[in-house]
Parts: sequence; C-alpha cells; structure tokens
Amino acid sequence: MKIPSALFFVIPALCADEFPKVYNSEKNQTGEPMSPGAAAEAFQVPEGFEVTVFAAEPQVRNPIAMAWDVKARMWVAENYTYAEKGKRFDLNLRDRIVIFEDEDRDGKAEKRKVFSDKLQMLTSVEVQPGGVWAMCPPQLLFIPDKDGDDIPDGEPEVVLDGFTVAQSNYHNFANGLRWGPDGWLYGRCGGSCPGMVGAPGTPEGERVPLRGGIWRYHPKRKFFEVIVHGTTNPWGHDWDQHGEGFFINTVNGHLWHMIPGGHFDRPFGRSVNPRVYEAIQMHADHWHFDKTGSWTKSRNGAANEFGGGHAHIGMCIYQGDHLPKEWQGKLLTWNQHGRRINRERLERHGSGYVARHEPDQFIAGDEWFRGLDIREGPDGALYGLDWSDTGECHDHTGVHRTSGRIYRFLHGEADKYGPHSKGTVDFMFRANPWEYFQWRKSCSGPKVQREKIPLQFSSNKNLRLRLRELWLMNSMEAVDRNELLKLLDDGEEHLRVWAIRLLTDEWAIDSVYGPMAHRKVASDLQLRDLFVKMAKEDQSGLVRLALASTLQRIAIEDRVVLASALAGRTEDAGDHNLPKLVWFGLMHLGAERLEVAKASEWPELLRYLARSAAGEPAMVESVVALAAANGKKSEALLKGLMEGFKGVRNAPMPRSWEESTLVLAKRNPKLTRELSALFGDGRAMESLKATVLDEKETVAVRKRALEALIDGKVDGLRPLCEKLFWTKGLCETAVKGLAQFGDDEVGKNLVKNLSKLRRPEDKAAVVDALVTRPKWAGFLLKQLESGKLARSVMTPFHARQILAMKDEALLELLRDVWGEVRRSDEALKKKIAALEKVLIPEVRAQGDKAQGRVLFQTLCASCHQLYGEGAKLGPDLTGSGRADLGYLLENIVAPNSVVPVEYQMSIVTLNDQRILSGVVSSSDAKTTTLRTLAGEVTIEKSSIVKVTRVADSMMPPGLLDPLSEEQIRDLISYLMHPQQVALPDEKK
Repeated sequence: MKIPSALFFVIPALCADEFPKVYNSEKNQTGEPMSPGAAAEAFQVPEGFEVTVFAAEPQVRNPIAMAWDVKARMWVAENYTYAEKGKRFDLNLRDRIVIFEDEDRDGKAEKRKVFSDKLQMLTSVEVQPGGVWAMCPPQLLFIPDKDGDDIPDGEPEVVLDGFTVAQSNYHNFANGLRWGPDGWLYGRCGGSCPGMVGAPGTPEGERVPLRGGIWRYHPKRKFFEVIVHGTTNPWGHDWDQHGEGFFINTVNGHLWHMIPGGHFDRPFGRSVNPRVYEAIQMHADHWHFDKTGSWTKSRNGAANEFGGGHAHIGMCIYQGDHLPKEWQGKLLTWNQHGRRINRERLERHGSGYVARHEPDQFIAGDEWFRGLDIREGPDGALYGLDWSDTGECHDHTGVHRTSGRIYRFLHGEADKYGPHSKGTVDFMFRANPWEYFQWRKSCSGPKVQREKIPLQFSSNKNLRLRLRELWLMNSMEAVDRNELLKLLDDGEEHLRVWAIRLLTDEWAIDSVYGPMAHRKVASDLQLRDLFVKMAKEDQSGLVRLALASTLQRIAIEDRVVLASALAGRTEDAGDHNLPKLVWFGLMHLGAERLEVAKASEWPELLRYLARSAAGEPAMVESVVALAAANGKKSEALLKGLMEGFKGVRNAPMPRSWEESTLVLAKRNPKLTRELSALFGDGRAMESLKATVLDEKETVAVRKRALEALIDGKVDGLRPLCEKLFWTKGLCETAVKGLAQFGDDEVGKNLVKNLSKLRRPEDKAAVVDALVTRPKWAGFLLKQLESGKLARSVMTPFHARQILAMKDEALLELLRDVWGEVRRSDEALKKKIAALEKVLIPEVRAQGDKAQGRVLFQTLCASCHQLYGEGAKLGPDLTGSGRADLGYLLENIVAPNSVVPVEYQMSIVTLNDQRILSGVVSSSDAKTTTLRTLAGEVTIEKSSIVKVTRVADSMMPPGLLDPLSEEQIRDLISYLMHPQQVALPDEKK
C-alpha cells in the first residue's frame, strides 16, 4: 500500500528538495565535544585494544541505530527530529538513512551515500534484498529498492501502524529493528507508549495490543505479534550462538532472557493484565548502580564495581573470533551514564540463564559520549554509535544535532574479510548470520538454495553449524514437519528447543490480555502428546521452558494436560521462570485450570490457581477440598485464597468449610482463622477480637488481626478501634477502621485528638483519614483557621485531596488557611526561573544535606523512594535526572506539566461518602487497587460510585511554598547529592 496523504503526516516537509538546516537547541550549553580523534584516544581500553574513528561529523550526525548488509556496508539511521521536553519532535526537520562503506578495509568509511532523507521520527533501520525497513513511529515502513541501486524505487509502504508515541515519555517509542534467527523482523517498544498495532485499515478489534516489550513481524506471512510484555524501555537485543534472545532495559532491571510469552516486571505497578499477579524479574544477579547508597558513584567514568548507572542502550552478544577468547559469547551494552560498556557473562541457571557482571570496558574520556548502539562488524571488530551530546538520557536540556561519531574497537589487526569472500561455510561459522539468511532467502528459489547447502551440514556434529543450517533452511521455506519431529529426540537440547519453536511458529501467541478470538488455533493432538511426553521426561530445563512458553500458542483445550505434566516436575518448584510462565498460559482458561492444581508440585503455581478462584463459589469449593485433602498443598492454596479475596469484606462460606476447618486449623491455624472471619464465621471473629486485645501478643500479630476485622466490618468495630487508637503500633490501623464510619462525631474526635499524638506516622494517618470526607476536612481546616493546629500538619498532598472534592465552601476555606493550590503555567515558570537564579552551585554547596534528608522524609518519602527508602506512589528517584537543577525544579514546582499516564491521578468516590485520590495500580472484576498517600488500598468495586481520571499528577504544585529559603536550599542540595547522607541524629 502506498502512503495516502491522510496517513503520512509529514508530506509538506518531505516534499522539500533541500535537507533542512540542522540546529542545536541546548539550554546554557558551554563547550564542545572532543575532536573525534582525541575522543577515540581518550577511551580506556584493555591491553592490545585500540579505538579508531570509522566516521564522524559532518559525515554522520545524531546516529541512533545501525545495521550491516551482506556487502559489509553499515546502514545508519540519523535522527534530527527528536527534541527536548515540551517540543517533543521538531517536524520542521527530517531524518535520514545513510550508507557507509569501508572499501579498502582499513577501518575508515571512504564512501558515504544518503539512501533516504525524507523520513521523520526515525528510530531504526534494517536491510534485506529488495528494500529497507524503517521504524518511524507510529508506522513501520518498507522502502522498496528492488534493483539494489541504493535509490528508493518510490514512496515508502506503510506496513504497520499503531505504534503510539506518548505525549510524555516519548523517548519510550518503538525502535530496534533486527532480524532474528527464525526469519522474523524483531523490534522493541517502551511501556509508556501503548499502541494497537496492525496493517493500515485493520479494525480495532483485530489489532494487537502493545504495552511495552519485544515484538516481531513476519514479512512473508504479514503477521505481527508481541512476544514479551513489560519492562520500562528496552533499547537493545540480540541472540546468542544457540539462538536464545536477550534484551537490555532501563530503570527496573537491565537484562532479560527473551522468553516468548513472558510478562516481565514493570516500573509503574502491576501488569495491564489483572491476571498477571506477579511478573518475572530480571535475569541478572546484580544492578549497575547502588540501590541503597550512591546512585551516581559509578557515573562520569569512575571505575567501580557497579557498572555506571540505570540506563542501557544498544546491545550485542559477541560471537566472532577477532577479540580475545574472554569476549566470546559475552553480552555487551552501553551504559549511558557510566559512559562505558557493561560486559555480562551469560550462564545457564535453572530453566534459563543468569547474567553475571564482568569488568566494564571501553570507558569514554569524552564527557559528551552517548553510546546508542553497538554491533559486531564483518571484520570481527566492534562498532559503536555515539550520539555525542550532554544532559540526561532524555535530552531534556536540548539536542546537540551537529555532532555524531562511529567508533571501531579492535584488538590487533582485524580481519580483512569481504562479502562472502570465504564462501558460505565460513560465513556460517561467523557471527550474527541473520542478514545473510535474509540474503539467501531472495536467491533463486528454495530448491536451488537447499542444493547449495554443503551436504556435510546434515551429518555435522558441530552444534553451532547444525543450528545455523536449521535457521537457514527455515529462512528459505518452512522446514518439513517430519524433520522437526525427529529433532524432538535429538541429543542436543538447543535443537530440541528450536524444533518446539518452529513446529508452533505459525500459531499465534497470546496477546498481553490473552488469546485473541480471530487468531484461534486448532488442536494438534500429535504434537500435544509429544510435548506432554517431553514435559514429563526431558532432563533439560531449557526444553521445559520452551514447552511452558508454547502453552500460549497451543489450543486452549490442550493446555491443561501439558501444564499438568510440567507442574509435576518437583525440581522446577523454585525456578525463576517456570511457575509464572505456566500460569501465564493458564490464566485465561475457565474452571478447568484448577485441574492443574491436582498435579502441581509448585507452591507458587498453586497460589496463583487458588487466587484466581476467589469470587467463583464452585472454584473456591474445589480449592478448599484440595487443601483439606493434601497437607503439602494446603498452605499455598489458602494463601492464594487470601490474596484473591483481598479487599473483599464478606465472601460466601463454602459448603464444606466448617468440616474442612477441622483439618485445616491444625495445619494452618492463622490462615484458616482469617478465612473463617472472611466467610462470616462468628467464632473466628471473636477469636480475632481476642487476639487484637491480647497485650501479650506481638504488635504485628495484633495488627494483622485488626486488619482482618476491619475488612470484615464486624459488629463492634468502632468502639474497638477507638480503644486501640491510643495503642502504640496500632493507631494507624485503628484510624483506617474509624475512617469507614461517616459519623460526624468520629471526625470531630479525630481532629480533637490529633494534637495529642506524638508519632508522626500516627498524625499523618489521622490527616489522611480526615481529608477523605468533605465534612471532616472542614473540621480540620477550621482548626487550622483558629490556630489550634499548626499549618504544618497538612501537606500539599492533603490540599490536593481537598481540591479534588470540588466543594466550593471548602475551597474558599482552603485558600484562606492554606493558600492557592492551583497556579498558572506562567507563575510556575517564573518560580522555576527565580529558584534557578538563587540556587547557584555556591549556594547549594552551603546546604545542610542532613536537614535536607529530613525534609525529604517529611515532604517526599510518602510518594517517592530514594536509596531504597520511601513509598512507591511516584517514580523511584534513585536513578532519575536529579543531578540537573533545571530538571529537578521543573518536576517539583510544575509537576503537572507532563504526567505519564501511569502516574495520573484518579478520584474514587465510595458509597460511604468517602473520596479517595491516588494512582490505580490494578483492577480486576472484583476489586480496584489504589495507591494513596495512606498506602495501597484494595476496594470492592461494588462499593465504588464513581472513578474519575484526571491528567494531573498526584504531586501538587506548591510543595516548596511552606519552606524557607534555607530549607529549599537544604532539600535541593540533598536531592542533587550523589550519595546517601546521615540523618542529624546519626551524626552524633
């Protein structure tokens, strides 16, 4: 399809013949990057290595991605349209694809040719015979060049659209085109840019939801699917010599095994799929920054054990033979803040892999170095792209567009290798043959191609060669089913894994929300039985991982039997991946999924199965019966039921419960008692009351019992909570119980007793409760007006909560005693400018960082974490851009300027007249979970009257208003400091 003007949103700019003049937009930028040669020499390299310049400005500028073709030429995507925060993209500019060629193989590009300069929002390029792929969100484009003359034959074809570019975290947009060993075109996308992807014109109901992760597209079958869900912003991936995919990520874990069907950890709460109870965590045993101490200790090129920081961009797994042996098979990625390569060793562990940190390499001496991509070249050397700019990784300070470099990292003399000069066999021994496979696909025809494959491949005992033969044959046409069935019995686990993958390669994998109706797969009983046999007998954890992954491809009716076979393997009970992955394949089944619980030896899977039963009386009966009949499984099953009923006040008692408790109470007394209370058992309620009032019990046990009574809203709850209000350690919980009663007298008593409390957390709990009801908030404001309470008891967050009530009388009183909560954009800009003038480095150097930490705990820790301390209502500040004063002030003073959707506030009105505000972290058929200042609250949907989502941040403007100039200085000094400081009382 050709691009119609309605879809191609940049036609006016693209019609211009002259490439637009490029400009730099940094604010307050001084200095320039080192010269390319000096920057190359400034790298710290191991003995025997050297760094040379392959290309530099003005030949290349703003390089964002690269690819190699079979002629040993480098294709580079240059992005000029990406802009600073506020502007997002400058569509008066254009992006382009440039070809570089090193004709004499001396490590420098002598030839440069612009393939296309009529693109915008370009993030990636990949090549194949007959044309070039360009990722230009929201579209994936194919630029035809059938005759291979490096001149486009016509306008780009929009192959896919729907790759949304977010209004706020637009740097998370789709990127990373790369051929995989399976012949699919792979790409990536960050979690903050949710999309609905399909070919142009695809109906909404048939589009594939993309909510962050790794996706792939088959050009021949014209089929798109998302194979990995989650993480923050993946910006690099590759495959090892066995075809196992890995990718790197920023913020919430840096390295992941690309397991198809995996739901991986997200930084902003739970998965968009409410059935993903717990996501798979990263596959590295370390972090690249100190999560408890100095977050910037490893930045600015300082050598240390951490690795440089939280941002990782570009990745390759080195498979060549030019670099020393210790580099072979190692995963390499640019650590942006550390200005270095992180080198990771991939080791088999359980069903998959674990990455271990090896010494960092190639630490850059140029402070402008910003590595964006790294690939192994055809000569075996490494090639790295340098965006060449300053500022944080989002370029919020502006973009320096007139610089850019490509460096070459080699060890001694590099191979003078030319395209196919050593023949097919040698090429297949070489690294990353994916582009070659695509080239072979276009030649002559499948029969001719197969005849050209040397016969010794079929009988070769070299695993690497056998895998590459398999991938090559598959790239030309689907491998014969019988050949793949034979490989299921092969002695090499990696060949068995690939046989499983290729046998099911044409079956659609579940979307992030589950199976899609229009992609239903028919049952294949032969494969199902073979897979079940392997699940029971195969000794390879990697094979079992492939089978668990395949659960999301096979027919719904075949999943229970395969899952049961997998879950019966006791050796996998504590595996990092398998229990979760099997659950992901079962979570959208009906009641039949509980059949797996009978066979399962995995406590984690049992917990998920039981949790999913909550709210379905017949399924709860089955769980209770199994728990009573099987002592080994009872604890996990009861825990699952408790988790499933979280937030539910009363649940119907299972018919067999009273009889079952005779057994369960002996095995799991606490869980049984709490469930009995939930089911309305009066004896259990009385037992819990006795526990709460027992001063000999620990505070933790009494608190848990009180929480159960509050959830059950038992008779006599109000006097019980009033009594416990003065009990140390129980006041906070008691206040949550009292907040459920709308009686004015309760609110008046809370206000009256507020000044008598000594513990800050108890005071905060009372104020949190008071601002959930308009009348109670009025009582609080009246006390502030009279001077009986200090204004400091109420924070800007509480003022924001009162503002959300939209009560005019309250708002007028709030303005009188607190001040104006809303500010104009112009007023906020003036405030930021004034603070920037005052908070110069000399002033910040005088700040008392210990007092700043105290202020952080008072003002910020209720929402943000720093060095592992604080709440998770807002972003973790440990790895944020707080070293930059402008960035910091903009986010504190004007938090509503740009608010990612995952941090937008929701106002929830309950049927007991309370009004809560917070961030919705998850929602299912029964409950909604809201992150509030008072903590995470799970609410029954039946008690919700209305949910209103607003574009505002939970963080209100005016956070600094109550502070003196010295306090502002201290807080900012602490926030910008690169490591944790002691509290004032810890210094003594």
